[in-house]
Amino acid sequence: MSLKLKTQNRLYFLIFIVSIITTSCKKDDKKELESPKANILLIISDDQAWDDYSFMGHPDIQTPSIDKLAREGLTYRYGYVTAPLCRPSLASIATGLYPHQHGITGNDPAFELDGMQRWSEEWNLKRAELNKKLVERIDTFHTITTILKDHGYVSFQSGKWWEGSWTNGKFTDGMTHGDSANGGRHGDEGLKIGRESLQPIFDFIDLARQEQKPFFVWYAPFMPHTPHTPPDSLFQKYLPNTDNELVAKYMAMVEWFDITIGQLLEFLAQKDLEENTLVIYVCDNGWITNTDKNRNQQYAPRSKQSPYERGIRTPIIFKWPGEIEPHMDTTHFVSSIDILPTILRILSIDSPVSVPGLNILDREAIQSRSVIFSEDFSHDMIDLDTPSKSLEHLVVLKEPWKLIVPYNEMINNQSPELYNILEDPYEIYNVAEVNPQIVMELSKDLKDFWIPQ
Repeated sequence: MSLKLKTQNRLYFLIFIVSIITTSCKKDDKKELESPKANILLIISDDQAWDDYSFMGHPDIQTPSIDKLAREGLTYRYGYVTAPLCRPSLASIATGLYPHQHGITGNDPAFELDGMQRWSEEWNLKRAELNKKLVERIDTFHTITTILKDHGYVSFQSGKWWEGSWTNGKFTDGMTHGDSANGGRHGDEGLKIGRESLQPIFDFIDLARQEQKPFFVWYAPFMPHTPHTPPDSLFQKYLPNTDNELVAKYMAMVEWFDITIGQLLEFLAQKDLEENTLVIYVCDNGWITNTDKNRNQQYAPRSKQSPYERGIRTPIIFKWPGEIEPHMDTTHFVSSIDILPTILRILSIDSPVSVPGLNILDREAIQSRSVIFSEDFSHDMIDLDTPSKSLEHLVVLKEPWKLIVPYNEMINNQSPELYNILEDPYEIYNVAEVNPQIVMELSKDLKDFWIPQ
């Protein structure tokens, strides 16, 4: 064979090898590019006590859809929100920060009435003026939606949302308009989701599939929140279980909410999305129905707007079939601030900012974490720039202990409440006086955490 022919053969062989390698690389690159990112469905209950689920032990309330989530996911029975009030709690879920860090500590700005009648047109205009300043804060933070948007996600807001419209939260689509002049407050049009229909979510998911984009859904229906207006069939179902119609209506609302969750999950299954969708469950704050005939509010003490378990505790669930091992954790404390960093870790996304939460899939990290906190502020923010003026209680949790300290009294070292939550989940026995060393240690943790703002 001539030298020229040998050279040509070698050249053809090299071209053949390079072609194979290049084709293989292109296939691998294509495979990587086409590898689907997990869709995310975030379910947020509104005003529901930690034990008002059948899987948490309620003798009457039936929650089969949430029970199924709990069985099939990683479930922490001792989850806690950062505040016992919806607006600061929701802002923490969105940002991964405590209320004093994101600055949204109450539901409304406080101001002098100066002769104005509360909820009058004049009062609403003044509130809207101050609230506009408060709403602008969400745009200064990295949120779940802003981070996911940078990674190709489309997102949909439905239900409870205090921070203006869905555009303020950097969702790519949504329901809440946030216009105070047209009744925009805490969700407006978004509050129809669940109670009236789930079609807006279904339509959004279908569109995301058509565009071949991963999606994030914020499902925070006004449920089981008041008004407690369940279908009559559900109301009649629970009426024999209680001598109080208000309680029966609330229990029926919980099951109605659960039914909507079942419908969402069934839709995902029908669209073959179940295997590639991360489902997360949390509640924004707790609830106990006030059955006092002379009541001046609809919820009872030691629930909503309080630092007690029925104000701040919630199960937290992460479910992703084949990716997250099902496990029911009955002892470790986790927080709603853990939701954002857990999502980012699951998606292998580096957080653009430092947040205090942990990846709750990392059980070693959860076991080694020393403490978590919660903050109880007044409903109306006394000073938008000075959170401490509205602070009522600070809470620190360190297994198995929970310390509640009234803020002003903490400075004077007075009257803390200490409970062994694992043994006394309903906080019947305040054991602060017989455990002074534990009170001292946890108080130090609080003082290290809370630098007056």
